Amino acid sequence: MTCNKFTIKSNNLALIVWLFSSLFILTGSLDAQLPTRLILKSAPESPVIDSKNPDVISSHNKSGFETGQVIKIGDTYHMFINEMFDRPHKDMRIAYWTSKDALHWHRKSTIVNSIPGRTATNPRAEVWVTGVKYNHLEDAWNIFYVAYRAGDSTKAEIAGNDYSGRIWRAKSTVNGTGGIAGPYADMGIVLEPDSNSQRWEGQQAVACFNPYKVGNTWYAMYDGHNHVPRGPWPTGMAFAKKLSGPWTRMPEGFNPIGVAKVFMENEVVSKLKDGRYMMVFDSFGDQQIGYSLSSDGLHWTGEQRVKVQFQDHIWAENGDHSTRTPLCAIEQEDGSFAVIYTALTTKGGKKFFAVGRCTLVWDK
Repeated sequence: MTCNKFTIKSNNLALIVWLFSSLFILTGSLDAQLPTRLILKSAPESPVIDSKNPDVISSHNKSGFETGQVIKIGDTYHMFINEMFDRPHKDMRIAYWTSKDALHWHRKSTIVNSIPGRTATNPRAEVWVTGVKYNHLEDAWNIFYVAYRAGDSTKAEIAGNDYSGRIWRAKSTVNGTGGIAGPYADMGIVLEPDSNSQRWEGQQAVACFNPYKVGNTWYAMYDGHNHVPRGPWPTGMAFAKKLSGPWTRMPEGFNPIGVAKVFMENEVVSKLKDGRYMMVFDSFGDQQIGYSLSSDGLHWTGEQRVKVQFQDHIWAENGDHSTRTPLCAIEQEDGSFAVIYTALTTKGGKKFFAVGRCTLVWDK
């Protein structure tokens, strides 16, 4: 079946959601009176967590941090983040940190460990946390994380790369909002390579998964990438009636969404006080992150980038993959945004993916 040049390959529910979302194509444009450009207001001169942090040292974190999400409850920031405890981007675990000011952080616990032995037959050789949400139906916190296997060189795969990402959902075993610290128990896989996989997803997908709610429907961005031949890093969307699933991919034609021309990963979506949705993500550029806006949570503006460090106080290395993943853009009472992100630094004589903080504001 073909509808408006979009080929529908999903079930009837996917068709209904797509038809509903297509109604916003004419009405989903951004309000011209609302600001659309972010600028840097303030930023510390150094990382807020670096290799000299006492909790980094005591937890034997050799290489730093990558991916995750920060949320604020009351006066406390809660950070779920990957620690690259040995080799960068290879040896991974999910950790939980807290802070009262997003500047001074304290490590609380390890939430999920990877299974040692990075091989093509180990489906949990790496674990990457990408989403944290409260599930009202379960009265419990949910975390979503990606588990990869390594490439199989006997099948012309690249042994050092990530393959066949599967999105796991874990639930806090302590009910209520106070149970955010865990512990967490795995509930199962919510999205993985299967007969519904789409051509653009490539060999790495499913990569990233961070749910957000629009009306009564949950949505999540998810990423893909093809290693051989090497392709771009496109992003698509999936949806569900319940946070626990089942999750269904939006149809090809809607997917991929085309926000960035070449690269975007690890998207975090939040609803703003003015009713819009903002997505921040890992992008290209020296000391930059990417962002996109939406009036309906479904149709997104093209990528914009914003600098997260001042030119006279740069601590992160230059390079498209040196400034890494934004973990949040938390809207404050004064309308500014607290952004936590990871970035590579060599200050202190060693390579370490540190945690940075900045404040962004609208350029009015």
